[in-house]
Amino acid sequence: MKSLAISSLKPNSLYSGYLYLDESYILSTPETPVTESLLKRLKTWQISEIQAEETAADESFVPEEHKVYDEQPADESEDGQAREETQKFYTALLEFTHKLYDTFLKKSTISIEPLIDQVKALIALYKKNRRFLLRLSELDRSGFSYIIGHSVNVAILAIALGDALKLPSHKMIELGMAGLLHEIGMFKLPDTFQNANRALTEPERRALTAHPILGYRILKELGLNPNVTLAVLEHHEKEDGTGYPQGLTGDKIALSAKILSVASAYDAQISLRPYRVARSGHASLMDLLKDIRKTYDDQILKRLVFALSLYPLGSFLELKNGAYAVVYDTSSIDPKHPILKVLTDEHKVPLVNAPTVQLADRPELDILRVLSADEVRRLRADKVLTV
Repeated sequence: MKSLAISSLKPNSLYSGYLYLDESYILSTPETPVTESLLKRLKTWQISEIQAEETAADESFVPEEHKVYDEQPADESEDGQAREETQKFYTALLEFTHKLYDTFLKKSTISIEPLIDQVKALIALYKKNRRFLLRLSELDRSGFSYIIGHSVNVAILAIALGDALKLPSHKMIELGMAGLLHEIGMFKLPDTFQNANRALTEPERRALTAHPILGYRILKELGLNPNVTLAVLEHHEKEDGTGYPQGLTGDKIALSAKILSVASAYDAQISLRPYRVARSGHASLMDLLKDIRKTYDDQILKRLVFALSLYPLGSFLELKNGAYAVVYDTSSIDPKHPILKVLTDEHKVPLVNAPTVQLADRPELDILRVLSADEVRRLRADKVLTV
């Protein structure tokens, strides 16, 4: 244990270990902010210092705008390694989720400890390779069903939203578990609901509304954490009460369910289905924002926009000066102006050393439009885009 002076603690600071008032009284759990009200109470009690685990370190959030992008070329080798590591983990998580559901279908059981371990690994990778893990449209999930890929992507987005909301580590784990399991009720419905190569009919859509209740019952019987089962039960509820299965409104909906709702809706839009093309991340976000306050919690949806930027990570863009660029990173203060890697000059000639630029500082490089997936494939084939 080590001593920390109260005067050294900053409001809303985060610590990686437990903080103690004394040897038997836990003051704060890992990754739970030390609030200003808590500091005031400690001073009122005339407590001058507290105890902390030796490994506890201040991990306070540093806004993304403090990152320096000085228009130097990005480290392509480092980025390539991170991208490869991310895809390898993503594929492994898809395989794990497929086996998880396969075991459930055959044995009606779920191994909870391996599930928790996988979610912990996901959280660790998110914190390490966020810029690449959130490029969901670029990650390869071929060979896996829609429901498996969707479950994994919702878990990733839920982790991103939990991180943006500064949720404590145990809540993050619950979110990841709920994301991976939120569609388990679908496996109690006919296979046509999972593998439909067409839009569902109205009677089928009504039957589909049973899957949150089915999922809730399954997970409750298997002994899953009540917070996980509640998120699964309520993830199709809407702010205005028009959702299902209970028609809950606003604050009556669990925070975790609101997070899954936003994550699920976004991934559904950017995913390719047999009966429709995948939408761009930008178009999907704009569509979700139209329903803000009616369908989705406005604060959570705003967190998603800040986590991805209004032009989500990995989006390929044409700039107003004619150049092509890709969204390289986000800005925590201005989601309309992300960090870009400029890939070509204004004549569409590829740049050997592609610079990263802060769009907010370069108004002449403002965004004209988002390139379609077909355009990106064609430009890559023509060697105009080399990433």
